Amino acid sequence: MSDLRPVEELLYHMRTVVRSGSGWEANFARSILKHAKRPAWNPSEKQHQMMQRMVSEMFTDSGADISDGTDLIDIGDRHDAA
Repeated sequence: MSDLRPVEELLYHMRTVVRSGSGWEANFARSILKHAKRPAWNPSEKQHQMMQRMVSEMFTDSGADISDGTDLIDIGDRHDAA
């Protein structure tokens, strides 16, 4: 997979996964961050792919349901003072 994000970028986002991920995801991210402190450490291909998936899901799975009837576009019903 040649379109993986750089490790440094993924490590930056792993901090967020630690705070907001499920039990397994948070533990995985915590472990990755711990090992990343070693100067010669690089993730395995499988770890890199997992980090990529977790970060990608952070940005694509917002959990927002736009079918709840909320108007996302201002329809001009406010009154302008003249």
